Amino acid sequence: MDFNIIAPMPVTEAELVASNIAEDDHPVWAAATSYGTGDRVISPLSHRIYESLAEGNQGHDPVSDDGSAWLEISATNRWRAFDQRRSNTAKQADLITYSVVPSQDCDAIALFGLTAGRVRIEVWDGASRIHDQTFAMVDTGHVVSAYTWFFGGVIYARQKVLNGFPGYIGHRVDISIEAPGAVAEVGHIVLGRNHLLGRVLNLPRVQFVSHSRKGYDDFGNEILVRRGSTRKVDLSLLVPSHQAPRVMDIVAEVDGLATAFYVTGAAPSFGIEGLGFVDDHSQPIDVAGESVFPLILKTLK
Repeated sequence: MDFNIIAPMPVTEAELVASNIAEDDHPVWAAATSYGTGDRVISPLSHRIYESLAEGNQGHDPVSDDGSAWLEISATNRWRAFDQRRSNTAKQADLITYSVVPSQDCDAIALFGLTAGRVRIEVWDGASRIHDQTFAMVDTGHVVSAYTWFFGGVIYARQKVLNGFPGYIGHRVDISIEAPGAVAEVGHIVLGRNHLLGRVLNLPRVQFVSHSRKGYDDFGNEILVRRGSTRKVDLSLLVPSHQAPRVMDIVAEVDGLATAFYVTGAAPSFGIEGLGFVDDHSQPIDVAGESVFPLILKTLK
């Protein structure tokens, strides 16, 4: 199986041209309004939510505040799909739609933290729809017996990756996340150029990393503080040695960015997919031909 990374392109107001999620989480901050402690506002400039830290809070722009008057809470609901966090989901009853016009060539998309029955991806060149795919999000991987087929309940996949679509500069990519009769959710959307780094060698390791902690109540009794979990993926790639600079350039390009990674090929993914970042990469070069490159990635909550 082959290991792939999607180098994410920026999604700003220039790229995000439409969404059915209104940016109305809280009132828009106004310089003439006096805010009390705990009052929340949004800024259409930063697309963030802020909470007032004092009474009589007036004239302090939360975007430029030094933290003394306002506490930054999160991205607004509309923009949570692009804030480099999977757990902070954008939510909307029944259906979420986004329309993105790529500012660079974009042939891959990955969606994480999904609550959806179906996902639809359309690509438009002007008034012509040139690509249209719909995916049912039912996860049949949880069916392990006849009993679970009939009585195990319906499990939905929480992420979806698609590559190879014609998302060139100027095309419009329409994303529909459908959950009829429920609340549709998406944690993070990555759009960008797909890169095949190399072939995954045998014995990759996927490690469960718990961030929960043991604490104590006022009487000294132990309590568990649940903080969620992430995964650590440790693998080795077989890469033609002459491609070493290309691989290192791609790793440098995605450094510090929420990056989608996944495997392709006939074999199952074995859990080698997710939203994360490259934690470590080295390139011992075999000048005779192919080299084995160790790679460590960590997922984001």
